Amino acid sequence: MLGLYIHVPFCAKVCDYCDFSVLAAPERMYLEYLDLVLRELACVRGRYPEKWASIETLYLGGGTPSILPPELLVRLFSWLRDSGICIENLREASMEVNPESCLEERLDVAMAFGVNRFSVGIQTFDADLLKTIGRAHSVETGLRALDTLCSLKGRVQVNADLMFCLPNQSTETFLADVKRLSGYPLNHISFYGLNVSEHTVLGNRIQRGRLHVDEELYAPMYNGGVQILKEAGFERYEVSNFAKPGFESLHNKNYWNRGEYFGVGPGAHSYLGKIRFYAPEKYSRWKSFVQEGCAESLYSNDVLNRESAIAETIWLSLRQSAGLDVTRLASDFNYTLPESKIEHWVCKGYLQRSGNVVKLVGDGWLFMDQVVEDFMV
Repeated sequence: MLGLYIHVPFCAKVCDYCDFSVLAAPERMYLEYLDLVLRELACVRGRYPEKWASIETLYLGGGTPSILPPELLVRLFSWLRDSGICIENLREASMEVNPESCLEERLDVAMAFGVNRFSVGIQTFDADLLKTIGRAHSVETGLRALDTLCSLKGRVQVNADLMFCLPNQSTETFLADVKRLSGYPLNHISFYGLNVSEHTVLGNRIQRGRLHVDEELYAPMYNGGVQILKEAGFERYEVSNFAKPGFESLHNKNYWNRGEYFGVGPGAHSYLGKIRFYAPEKYSRWKSFVQEGCAESLYSNDVLNRESAIAETIWLSLRQSAGLDVTRLASDFNYTLPESKIEHWVCKGYLQRSGNVVKLVGDGWLFMDQVVEDFMV
């Protein structure tokens, strides 16, 4: 499978925990961005015409794609259609939305061109926590967004995100969020533990002792959330992603299965022929990169050697409920996992063996990094 990811680098407000390539920018920059990203897309299409014709999934992410006004969304989707990507015929076409810009006119444009999946970042239903992490939306705005998206049931798939292990968040508060969200007619829910970067506003506040994250609550929050979603009919198919049967994210599964993909926009990664490459992350540098014709020499490249490919395969496979096929690992890379290591984690109750496949079970999901590190070449 081949996917296309388009990165929209704008947000109404950059969240205090965010360390992605995003910025709060005036609306006049949106038109400039669209002109630039269409030029980059044209470069990709011209450079890889055969690959371009085989794209099967589209993901419009960010940042906040829904921040773009309807007329710019029309231009973007029209260009893709005219360039040979028939969005309505793709296996999946996703668009991220934020509650404050989850507006019917923008959703209608996306659906008119064939977008069939929306993902909304709710993060929490607790007003104080939303302020603590610097989100742009209120609880009320989040609820309105959910109502708007759920009214589209039958026409599109809907995913909603939550976060846990936030500063001052109790286990009870998070599990109440999961319970509340699982009561909506959704077919996909994701929740992610807070990853604190010291370079962010939130990271700086934690480092200075103004806020505290209780890491001891990670396990009960995660396991409790998994149980609530299981009882609501959601299956964990990846460590942070849960879906009703048949509603898994195809685009993201392609990432985890090491499929190929194009990425356009500031800092967006592509993966083709065992080489990962990406354009500059800073908007100003990306702008110059596009204006100079998207020269291949200006990409940052990461060529995976055998050891890196093995490590990536182990990590990406184990983070999925499908697990790691050890015979495929041997055939693809001539690498055999030591039986003693597999047995160690099976006896510990972190791994389960099913034929040629090993997969995480129980607390193995919590200690995935330890298992993966032990299996590295």
